[in-house]
Amino acid sequence: MSPERVFQSLTAVGLIAGGWLYGDYWKKSGNFEGGGGELAQLRAKNTELSLTIDELENNLAQVRSMLSKGPYPVPGDLITWVEKDYGMVFLKAPNVRLASPAAIRDAAESNLRLVHGETGLGMENIAWELIGLIPNDQRLMGLWIMLETTGTRGIFDLGKEQILLAETFDPESVPDSSVLARLLAQQLSFQNHPRKKWANRDEWQAWQATHVGAAASLQSRYNRRQSSSNEAEFKDPESEREELLISLPPSIQGFANFPFVDGTDYARHFYIDSREAWSAMFRDPPQNTASIIDPESAHPAADTLTLEPTAEKVLLENCLGELGLRLWLEPYLGNETASKLAGMWQNDRYRLTEQDQNVSLTWKIEMTDETAAKDLVREVLAAMMAHFQETQPTRSIEIKAQGPNFILSNLPKN
Repeated sequence: MSPERVFQSLTAVGLIAGGWLYGDYWKKSGNFEGGGGELAQLRAKNTELSLTIDELENNLAQVRSMLSKGPYPVPGDLITWVEKDYGMVFLKAPNVRLASPAAIRDAAESNLRLVHGETGLGMENIAWELIGLIPNDQRLMGLWIMLETTGTRGIFDLGKEQILLAETFDPESVPDSSVLARLLAQQLSFQNHPRKKWANRDEWQAWQATHVGAAASLQSRYNRRQSSSNEAEFKDPESEREELLISLPPSIQGFANFPFVDGTDYARHFYIDSREAWSAMFRDPPQNTASIIDPESAHPAADTLTLEPTAEKVLLENCLGELGLRLWLEPYLGNETASKLAGMWQNDRYRLTEQDQNVSLTWKIEMTDETAAKDLVREVLAAMMAHFQETQPTRSIEIKAQGPNFILSNLPKN
C-alpha cells in the first residue's frame, strides 16, 4: 500500500475509533450514578483510548515523515485529467513533495531571486518609492514572500521545477486537490515551454500571467467538475492570502492579482477559441502586459525604448508596462481614467542611477502620440504632484512631455 493510502486509512480509522470511543465514554459517564467498579472501568477505557490515539498519532507522524522524504504519490487519474485538459503530456514524472513552512518560504525566495536577480528587488524597491508606486516603508522582498507563502497549500519552485505541498495538505479535500491540480498544470506547461530569463519585469509579468492564469482557469474547471458531481460549493483553501492583500498598497494588490484575474481571462480567451490557439499561446507568449489586458490589439515589441546616455552609475533599468502605469495612476485618477490613459501606453523604461551616494530616477513612457503624452502630464500634475511634494520633500521632481513621450525625473535637491 502506498504511503498516501496508509495515511488516509490511518486518518479515517483514527477519527472513527476516536469519535466512537469518546462518545461511548461520555455517554456512560453522563449517566453514572455511583459505583467505584464502573468508574474504574471507565477510567481504564479512557486510558486505553489515550494509548490508542497516541499510537495512531505516532503512525501518522511516521507516514508524514515517509512522504516528506520521498516523492508525493500524485493520483494517476488527476495527472491524466490535467494532461487531457491542457492537451500536453508530462515529459518527466510530476515532481511533488511535502515540505515544511521553511522549505516553502525558501522556494518563494528562490523564485524571486531567479526572476529578479540577487539585488534586483532591492533596487526595484528604491525605484518604486521614487516613482511613487509604493510608500517608502515597504520592503518588496518580504512582501512578495509573504504573499507567496501565507496560508498557501503549495508552491511551484521554478529553479528546481518542483511542486512543494504544505505538510498539512489533505489529499481527501477537494479544495486542496484543486490547488494540486493548478500546480500540476504549471509544472506541465513549464516542462513543455521552459523559461528562466526575461528581458524586464513587464515581460516576466506577462509570462507569469499566461502560465499562472492558464493554471488558475484549469483549477476553476476542476472545481466546477467536482461541485457538479458532489452538488457542493468549495471554499478557497488559500483565503488567508486575500486577507493579507487587503492590507497592502494598491499597486502590490494589482501586481499580485494580475495573473489570477487578467491572466485567467486571457487564458480562457484562447482555451475557448480552439486547441490550436491554446497551444500557440504557450509557444508564443505575450511580451508585455498590454497584450494580456487587450489580446485583440497589436502591441509593440517589449524592451525597445532607450534612455539618454548617463555618466552616473546605473543601478537598474526596467520596464513597468501598461499594467504598472495603470496601477500607478489608479489611486489618484480612478479606474476609468487610469485605464484610458494606460491604454495609450506604447513602451516605457525607467533608470535608477547613483552619484556621490545620491540616487536619481528617470522614467520615460512612450504614448501613442503627442496629445496622449500631454494628457498624461496634465492629469499627473493635477492629481499627483501634491502627493509627491508631501511624501518626498527632499526631492526635486519634474514631469514633462517631449513629443509622444512622458518623462518623470526625480533628483535630490541641491
